[in-house]
Amino acid sequence: MMKDILVAILEDDAFSRNWMALLMVRDWRTRLVGEFKNRAELCQYLNDYNPEFDILAMDVNLFNKEFTIDEVCQNLSDGNRATKVLLTGIKPRMDVLKQIHDERICGYVLKDEVGYSLSWIISFAYRGHWVLTPGTLHLANQINFQLPANKLILDGRRYLPGFTDHEAEVARFAFIFSSGRRELADELKISEQWSYGLISELYKKMGLTEILSGEVDLFSYIGDSPVIKSHFEEIISQLGTSKKAKDLETLAYHLITMPEIIN
Repeated sequence: MMKDILVAILEDDAFSRNWMALLMVRDWRTRLVGEFKNRAELCQYLNDYNPEFDILAMDVNLFNKEFTIDEVCQNLSDGNRATKVLLTGIKPRMDVLKQIHDERICGYVLKDEVGYSLSWIISFAYRGHWVLTPGTLHLANQINFQLPANKLILDGRRYLPGFTDHEAEVARFAFIFSSGRRELADELKISEQWSYGLISELYKKMGLTEILSGEVDLFSYIGDSPVIKSHFEEIISQLGTSKKAKDLETLAYHLITMPEIIN
């Protein structure tokens, strides 16, 4: 099993910061080591603890208000860290692309296009891809920004095949938030007994038990992308043929947060 990917977040919006942190904590591939609302907090942390971490997810809306990309990259370089920097934003910004010079930068993505797939994106960046979402790719093409050969374009707003919109939201609520059946019933205003039946139906639609037992080929479900396949091969190798509830939920979590690979 690969080591945990250590992630820090630099984000001034509390809602975005908490949402990103939740996704980092929920995924077994990633481990959150720090959350910072401004550069001063990040620098204090770097100076006090001299930590090693793999990815800094950094909100571009802070740029030109407090600092530049190069200044943060220099802060990381001062401690001889190998940390990569993933840029996140709400809208694609030309001034951000024009600031990307440092080899530490491993991608630029839009939050609404990332959706529930942040941990997938982090893991792709950690393994050497330069990640973008459709909005940042479109801007890069418009201004003839030179993209690296290892670019990977993905979209986290993937439609869940075979699910109604309501079922998709229930599945995400249940598996991303790891909701207990009672909490799920309370949230959806249904009986606890019905919530068990609902989850069983979601498991059935996703074919989880059959996938883990080998009766159904997982890769016929997830498509042909080699980067997606390699990630699921690792997941399946860890789970084996287990049919325990927690292992089914782990597989479900990765299936419903899986992004669509554009290239």
